[in-house]
Amino acid sequence: MKTQNSKLTFHETLSLIGYAYKHIHKMTPSYIPFMLIRALITATQPLLVLFFSARILNELVGVQDVSMIKIYAGLTVGFTFILSVIRAILTREIETTSNAERLLHLMKMVQAERFMQMDFTHTEDSKMNESLARMDNQAWGNGLGLMNIFFLSARIAEHLFSLVFAIILLTKLSTSVGITGLQTVIVGSFFGIGMLLNIWFRAKQQVAREHMYNENSKNNMVAGYYIGYIQPEQAAKDVRIYNQQESLQNIFRKGYSFKAALAFSFFEGRIGGFNLAMLSVVGGAFYLFVGYNVLDGGAAIGDVVQTVGAAMAVATAIGSLVTGCGQLYNNGTFMKPMRDFMTRPDVLEKGVTPVPPPSDRGYQFEFRNVSFRYPAASEYALKNLNLTFKPQQRLAVVGPNGSGKTTMIKLLCRLYDPTEGEILLDGINIKKYDYEQYMALFSTVFQDFMLFPLQLGENVAVGEEFDEARMKACLEVVGFSDCLDTMAEGLDTILYRSFDKDGIQISGGEAQKIALARALYKDAPFVVLDEPTAALDPVAEYEIYTNFDKTIGNKTAVFISHRLSSCRFCHDIAVFDNGQLVQQGSHEVLLADKSGLYYQLWDAQAMHYVNK
Repeated sequence: MKTQNSKLTFHETLSLIGYAYKHIHKMTPSYIPFMLIRALITATQPLLVLFFSARILNELVGVQDVSMIKIYAGLTVGFTFILSVIRAILTREIETTSNAERLLHLMKMVQAERFMQMDFTHTEDSKMNESLARMDNQAWGNGLGLMNIFFLSARIAEHLFSLVFAIILLTKLSTSVGITGLQTVIVGSFFGIGMLLNIWFRAKQQVAREHMYNENSKNNMVAGYYIGYIQPEQAAKDVRIYNQQESLQNIFRKGYSFKAALAFSFFEGRIGGFNLAMLSVVGGAFYLFVGYNVLDGGAAIGDVVQTVGAAMAVATAIGSLVTGCGQLYNNGTFMKPMRDFMTRPDVLEKGVTPVPPPSDRGYQFEFRNVSFRYPAASEYALKNLNLTFKPQQRLAVVGPNGSGKTTMIKLLCRLYDPTEGEILLDGINIKKYDYEQYMALFSTVFQDFMLFPLQLGENVAVGEEFDEARMKACLEVVGFSDCLDTMAEGLDTILYRSFDKDGIQISGGEAQKIALARALYKDAPFVVLDEPTAALDPVAEYEIYTNFDKTIGNKTAVFISHRLSSCRFCHDIAVFDNGQLVQQGSHEVLLADKSGLYYQLWDAQAMHYVNK
């Protein structure tokens, strides 16, 4: 399998890492400066102790100046205490603003914000949703991507500062312990060979990581998807009635397999063992040479301790830097899904022309030779549609499933733009209008509407502040008043028990009535009901539609329903079939054409409402 990393050049990978740091600064501006200061303290503190300890040892075996010993001891304790306090304060600030759980939630919030702002067409793109799932899987399940860069950066910074200060200590005293050029070459050779092998192992590690991730990623996403369906409000009843437990358990077993992860852990363990062995060889050789030279030349014991300690610190820092930078580089590829998601460009044209106030009668919309094909689809969902929505008109849209009814509404509401043709508002292409102002013209209720586990009033008003009298009037129109009267908290009642044990579970029909009340409360000039009453019985749907007709007054409205009887009050009926407008007219005119689709649909449903 070709790995994701093999598709990226060195420059592209560095660009992804740079994007990650920009995003980190945007999410938590204080993290990078606080992290760097803490890393500096963490790196220098043991080396300062080493430096002053060496001075104390020199005094103890030398002139034994008590005053100098006191000064060095005081400086050691003082610096250690001050740096420890500063480090503790910085750690508290970092852990408060940038701990793992908070970072994950910040990432989720940033993603959610971007998801809400991007063009709707992206939200239905399977590739985008796959990228989003992959990104979540990396962050939550594997700690890769942005999360990994957060914590790798802190370790790399510590090792870099440690290397700088250790080199300073080493170069100051290496000559005093008599390290020869040949000995330096020998130790350096051991170290160089070890580093080359380490780099080679890290390249292998990336391949192993990609193998692990590619093996688990899809199964984990599938398992994560199905795990939600065992919740009570999802498919818990179906699971039991149709005995689906074994099938779901098989999905979970495959999805949450740890074999690849364990194999990768063993691989990382071998790399860690090699690094320890390499440091032992380098350290042993250095100790051997220093010990030999000290016996021969009589260098001060403190200088020996400082030199050996600094040399080991250099070796450790270089090894850790190679490892950390290799991990950082290998992790860069896992930033690609996030960058692609966060920087996905808009595709809808955003005009700047203000939407004018409506005329005395209202707005008129017109579809002119509109055809539409969903992204990556080969067939047209709509073809050559010509349809006018007259001001104050009640238009019913009917037709079989998949005939293009909802697609037409999505185009009208500018969730998509036409592939061909144009949609006009009062004679002007809707693309030229300010997008937000145009969207505000519609109160639309789709069949797959969503309510949130918030207060009833917040769900209807889409906000915390609302006009209580007007809201109750809207709920009464849709037939929700009796249910509201049973709620002890009234409009403050929490819907669902997702986050509040005192919340109430509402039925599908009750939820649909609340969604309809939300559309009324918005008070937009154009109302669209796209089969939102599917969970209601035919009589309840008919009553709600007719009450809507009376309540919305002079607004323009479109009613979509499979139940043709619910729309008989409409001025006009548009019949869709296979992405085309095949008939249009009043109920009586369409019913008179016995060869037409409308008559066939009516005749098939007549038994349900011949007595209306």
